[in-house]
Amino acid sequence: MKLRIPFIVWIIFIAGCVSFTAVGPGELSYSGLVIQTDHAWNQAPKEATRLARTDSKTWTRNGMLLDRITIIPAVASGESLFKQVSSSQALPVFESSMLPNEIEELTESSIVKLFGEGGAVVKTTNLRPHRYGENRGILFDLELAVSDGPDYKGVVGALVVGEKLYMIFFLGAEPYYYQKILEDALKIIKSARVVVPS
Repeated sequence: MKLRIPFIVWIIFIAGCVSFTAVGPGELSYSGLVIQTDHAWNQAPKEATRLARTDSKTWTRNGMLLDRITIIPAVASGESLFKQVSSSQALPVFESSMLPNEIEELTESSIVKLFGEGGAVVKTTNLRPHRYGENRGILFDLELAVSDGPDYKGVVGALVVGEKLYMIFFLGAEPYYYQKILEDALKIIKSARVVVPS
């Protein structure tokens, strides 16, 4: 693994200062996004996910450096996938009129910003349709090379309901953790459905 000392120090510091919460198995709902998991996961506290939106959740099985599922519900038009912490960060924003390939591009550029511009290379492939309950959405694959961490592979699921974007993405360190978690992660992503209050 290609790790820089500051990154390792930060991971150790976070691990020693925060506690994770067990979630699942079963059905869980986050701002209208309902998902099903067959296994228990560890939900990261906000202190460990400082760039996450208020209603986003991050789960891990073996630690966030090795695997993670990020749940991003109800992103309104004009909002970004992650929290913007400075005006110079300039995160791209979702627009409800976006086509599937534009959502794919939004995800690419957002993840680059999340991991640090210049320190990450993101590639997405295999954009394909997928039905989430009664709604149509998309799936696509993702590869991420990070300068101060392991390389990752993953899968992204997304759908737009009521002009809001709902997204779940999985990242696993290559090759072991990606292969180990992929089947469970795909089940979670494909189980997603959106329940809009009537």
